[in-house]
Amino acid sequence: MTPLTAEASAASPVPERAGTVAPAEFREAMTRFATCVTVITAQAGSRPVGCTATAVFSLTDRPPTLVMSLASGSGTLRAVREAGAFAVNVLSWRQRPLVDRFARLPAGRRFEQVPYDTVHGAPLLEGAVAGVVCRVSDCVPLDDHVLVSGRVVHARADEDATPLVHFARRPSPLEFPV
Repeated sequence: MTPLTAEASAASPVPERAGTVAPAEFREAMTRFATCVTVITAQAGSRPVGCTATAVFSLTDRPPTLVMSLASGSGTLRAVREAGAFAVNVLSWRQRPLVDRFARLPAGRRFEQVPYDTVHGAPLLEGAVAGVVCRVSDCVPLDDHVLVSGRVVHARADEDATPLVHFARRPSPLEFPV
């Protein structure tokens, strides 16, 4: 693949079929974006709920705000909206079995034998690289997902934990040279 120069891109017209990339082709390309794996958690009444997510980013630090994206029909999204709070748990390499648990198990079984603390009304997973609790400030429907912004009310980080990163559908430890 050769990079386009400004001259080449200006000379090339936009293809007539712009925006018609097949979903499978798009998903495959997105697997090449290395990203930390997170579990979004919330309280659904008296029980914790959660799901894996990679579409999470910090928006601003004045005031500290995160944005995450969940599928419109997600039970976790429903709980986030009802509770008005959520947590973003950045998984550690040691927590890699939680990826499949929170992505594939029935919602009622995801927290079985998973240690967590409830902080400001949201479940924070023990052993996570970082955990951030937010109060929902806005929900914006966008295509088949909803962007949720939240004001940070609690943050913690474990300097010694190794983050779990997904790249090309494979889990990898993110390690930095010392």
